[in-house]
Amino acid sequence: MIKIYRKKLNDLRLKKVSKIENGSWILATNPNREEIKSLAKSLNLDLTILEDGLDENEISRIEKDKAGNFYMIMRFPIEDDNNDIITMPILVVITQDNIITLCKTKNKITDNFLTRNSDFCTTHKTNFLLKIILEIFGSYDLYLNRILKDIKSKKIKIDNLENKDILFLVQEEETLNNFVSSLFPAINILEKILSGRYITIYEKDKDIMEDLVMDSNQTMELSRAGSRSIKNIREAYSAILTNELNKIMKILTFVTIFLTIPTIVSSIFGMNVALPLENNPFSFLFVIIIIILLSTLFFAVIKGKRWI
Repeated sequence: MIKIYRKKLNDLRLKKVSKIENGSWILATNPNREEIKSLAKSLNLDLTILEDGLDENEISRIEKDKAGNFYMIMRFPIEDDNNDIITMPILVVITQDNIITLCKTKNKITDNFLTRNSDFCTTHKTNFLLKIILEIFGSYDLYLNRILKDIKSKKIKIDNLENKDILFLVQEEETLNNFVSSLFPAINILEKILSGRYITIYEKDKDIMEDLVMDSNQTMELSRAGSRSIKNIREAYSAILTNELNKIMKILTFVTIFLTIPTIVSSIFGMNVALPLENNPFSFLFVIIIIILLSTLFFAVIKGKRWI
């Protein structure tokens, strides 16, 4: 589906128009093959790059074709149907007269521009591109803050984690690793754009871009730190389980030995051979006393060596 919008500097609201004019924003959401071909033909765009923008596995990159059109593919986080956080690519194209955004799915990056009317205009293409990039990195920060809060809550109750908590942390770790792998090329894109070799960056936008590079580096470091925290939680939980298992095995071992002492003594006095005290009426009492003395001695030795 392709929609066309336009908003000049003095316009109060974003207007939907029926045809492409200079300064238009062409919004393509999951377009079919024919729509992509028509778009490429009418605006003299590279059809292969447009198709790459719909590839869910496409990596972030920027290109410039022979016609001078600028292409930027950047991955952004989004929740899938299972509420898992994944990253999807969005393609932004800047031609001499227009700006095009293309994505396989409906998303908040472009939806936010449809609901805002005051802080952008489609005729200022570079500024519009910058605001799209700000939205992308803002979405990373939003999801990252939520993940870090979840990690903190799991860390507090580390000694009482359940299997579902471990599975949740593993999933969050995969998400953070996905963030890092997506943010690294995205930061390279920002640095290339700042160089001015691909698109003209005005002086008023340079400071914003430089701050964005710094903020995005911090976001990537926070993602790495979150991943390390999850790894530490898993290792600590594994150590706690191992320690608890060792304690249980030690207790069971001592109980087994403790019960073995009366078993051995009673087995000896239960043999069908001549034994001391066999005719003594207090022989049973003597056997009990021997068992108690040996058991007490064993317990005293174990306690003295602090094995329990």
